[in-house]
Amino acid sequence: MASIRVLAAPALCAVLSGCGLVGGGDPSPTPSAHAGFGGPPTSAAVVTEVDEAMFRTPSKNIFCSLTPSQVRCDIGQKKWNLPTKPADCEFDWGNGIYIAEGKVGFTCTGDTLLGSATETLEYGSALRSGDVLCSSGSSGLTCKDEKSGRGFTMAIARYSFF
Repeated sequence: MASIRVLAAPALCAVLSGCGLVGGGDPSPTPSAHAGFGGPPTSAAVVTEVDEAMFRTPSKNIFCSLTPSQVRCDIGQKKWNLPTKPADCEFDWGNGIYIAEGKVGFTCTGDTLLGSATETLEYGSALRSGDVLCSSGSSGLTCKDEKSGRGFTMAIARYSFF
């Protein structure tokens, strides 16, 4: 696995700030969008502890920003349907998924993480920053707030919140 650079850049804070994320509610996923995912993976991944990290999946389709209390992952190509865009979202809706303050939801942002990371989280590997753990597998990326137990799995064909 390529080493993951630990970042403390102010831009990371701006990317994950509340102004770029829709919070407050848990959108209901479209049933067909999460078929095949049963929640977090049960196989043990090789876990690396980090302070913060920017990484991508081996497919280069998902790019993430991970901190001790939250994660945001943007996806380039997806084949799943999104719930209706909330009226209070003035930006791009659903190009990513986040976990923040124990809540999971779709992003409402005017920016993108796509292309922002050069380090790859290889299949079978995981990164943990504080309470947040992200695991990469050939069937998708799973991120979980271990304190709340809430999280998501995302892949090109489907997503799931748990």
